[in-house]
Amino acid sequence: MNAANQSKQTLIIGVLTLASIALLAVIYFTPIWWVSLTAPNYPEHTFPDGIRIHFHVDGVFNGCETRKSTEVKEAEALECKHEMDTINHYVGMYPISAGAPVERAVSPFVFTLLGVMLVAFVMPGRKSRTAVLLAGSLAIAGWMSVALYSEGGFKYTSPGYQSDVMETLDLDREDVADWSGLMAVEESYFEALGRYFPGQDMAERVQLIVNIVQGVFVAMLVAMAVLVVGAWKWKPFYWLLIVVPMLLPLFFIIDYSGWLWWFGHNLSSMGAFTVKPFMPTVFGDGKVAQFSTHSYPYTGFGLMMASSFLLLLAALLRGRQMRHGGFKV
Repeated sequence: MNAANQSKQTLIIGVLTLASIALLAVIYFTPIWWVSLTAPNYPEHTFPDGIRIHFHVDGVFNGCETRKSTEVKEAEALECKHEMDTINHYVGMYPISAGAPVERAVSPFVFTLLGVMLVAFVMPGRKSRTAVLLAGSLAIAGWMSVALYSEGGFKYTSPGYQSDVMETLDLDREDVADWSGLMAVEESYFEALGRYFPGQDMAERVQLIVNIVQGVFVAMLVAMAVLVVGAWKWKPFYWLLIVVPMLLPLFFIIDYSGWLWWFGHNLSSMGAFTVKPFMPTVFGDGKVAQFSTHSYPYTGFGLMMASSFLLLLAALLRGRQMRHGGFKV
């Protein structure tokens, strides 16, 4: 392969990877999945999509459209997240905000790290690649430390996460002005556990989540250090820089499915109706009591798949370059 072809492939790889990074930024602010409940007592002209919620990377939000009706006021018709919580609590299910408290809190740091890894992937030499990883890791470590542990650090978490927490706690921005990110996790999870089913073990369960957040903080520091050292010393680490971001759709499905299992298998005995533990529908349509359930990927998941496809093409082209001696790790 001549030098001109090598340069052309390098340019294509760079464009594909940078396009994937741009998609990651869009994905972060785009709903990934949607779930809705439909039933005869929620008429279609008021709730055209049923009781619908949207799952984002950093929170779960109302997915109902504005509709005017004589039965339900417009403002009430918009509160589908609260309505779904109310429906679910009758069978002993915890509020939606009890799910993924750790993932939502650390999501901006994780996505930024994925972006840094992809920038490092397109860098031409070991020194420049390691420098990008080192600089990016130091910036993320500083950001995480300030956001999670400093007074007022909560405002340095993602806007969506802040909105989700304030909505859960029914607080205004001035009420949380001096909170750290860790305090936000603690307060919002405590409220979620105790909203319908207060129990004596709440403090221990909240402390467990706080400990996990701190464990993830340490794990990310270690992971970033390993990436920097690995990029400098071990050639196989180069492929981790693109394989990990490429697997993002799989990671989401695993995490989403795991939390659905948790909700369906951790039903409180304080619910008005007794229901056997069950696995909520991950993909497709299902039935729970008189409600029909619907769970499908949304725009963000499609963008995730597109990002992974672009990265797959970039990886294949890079592998071809390396086989022909046009790129050295």
